[in-house]
Amino acid sequence: MTATETLLAADAELGSLGPKPFPLPLGPMAPVVAGAFRGMSKGDWVFSGPRGRVGAVLRGCSAARLVDPGAGARPYKLAPVSEAPGNRALHAVGAALASGRPALCLLGAASVASGAFHEALNIGALTGARVVFVVTMQAITDDAPIGQQLAADPAALAAACGWHTSTPQATEDSVFEAVTKARKSQSPALVLVRLA
Repeated sequence: MTATETLLAADAELGSLGPKPFPLPLGPMAPVVAGAFRGMSKGDWVFSGPRGRVGAVLRGCSAARLVDPGAGARPYKLAPVSEAPGNRALHAVGAALASGRPALCLLGAASVASGAFHEALNIGALTGARVVFVVTMQAITDDAPIGQQLAADPAALAAACGWHTSTPQATEDSVFEAVTKARKSQSPALVLVRLA
């Protein structure tokens, strides 16, 4: 079973357990989350939203342990979900600086439109924090409750701050390779994945 298949099975199990505040299935994000978790060491902190938390099953965490996103998952190095999505970027930079180890942060369109995301780019660049942001972007359809969230490309913003950037395909192996390379670098990196 591939990591993506393992995540989809765990995602279905988690959905049946009634996660709070409600089920948020991975859908097309499954290979991105699988590749991102695989690209990091089990000793690295992960900062994820409620949807991507299920990636911790790849570290041996049970789906039942992930029902409450407000709780962290020790010893799996999964941080609690922040109420403000952009804050997770700041938390990841702080954890990378405090631990001296790389930290992974999974973000989406709402997160990168936040001022906290922009400040995290700045602090990461100033300090050289070993943090890897994996940003998943999707096209916003006409039936979406919100419009476009960000006027600029997140990878361009990160590059302007001096971050290393890459834009792999939305496959598990492509994301794994990009995250592995970013993790090995001694500076902040942003991996931008566009979903169809």
